[in-house]
Amino acid sequence: MADQKPSPNRRRRPQAERSADTRNRLVQAAITCLFRSGYSATTVSVVAAEAGVSRGAMTHQFPAKTDLMLAVVQAVFEEDTAIYNRSIETMKPEEWLVALPKTMWSVISRPSGVAVMEIMLASRSDPDLAEQLRNLQQRIDDQAHRWSQERIRAAGLKPHPQADAIHELYVAAIRGLALEAVFMNNAASVQRSLQVLSDMTRQLYTPLEDIPLVQ
Repeated sequence: MADQKPSPNRRRRPQAERSADTRNRLVQAAITCLFRSGYSATTVSVVAAEAGVSRGAMTHQFPAKTDLMLAVVQAVFEEDTAIYNRSIETMKPEEWLVALPKTMWSVISRPSGVAVMEIMLASRSDPDLAEQLRNLQQRIDDQAHRWSQERIRAAGLKPHPQADAIHELYVAAIRGLALEAVFMNNAASVQRSLQVLSDMTRQLYTPLEDIPLVQ
């Protein structure tokens, strides 16, 4: 009988890589739980079970529920940014601006967007979460405002004097539509509202008046 060669040892992934994988699984599990069951039912034990991670591994990555919730908000922002960046590649800058409300809807109405809104609503009764979430959200908003104005300039336009407030208004409007859509079968109503927001963009930036909405 020929000698059997020993099977090579399976390469063990570096600790940092395994830790990052565990962290990502927990964040994605938290998003699933928040969307499915809401904030109150999304306990650390439930998230650990959803992720297939031990409670010890869970607390090693996120010592408190607040830490996990903040990680969710940060991760969702990074995912959303990647989606917006990809959308830029598919349209001319002026078309992209007119289509922005529809793009925002496709991002904010996802389960991850609803999960973030669950966290925001819950922070009303959690002072520690509220303070840290406000600080994180302020940094996110500042970055989003800079990016929004870059896209306006890319279309050859000068940002409106109230550009930041306009951006915040659009985000708030679409979050409200997304919350309503959770319990209302109102797809047609949502599309009408998004059309109004696109028309507002054309009115605020008159050179866009003849730009059709890309389907």
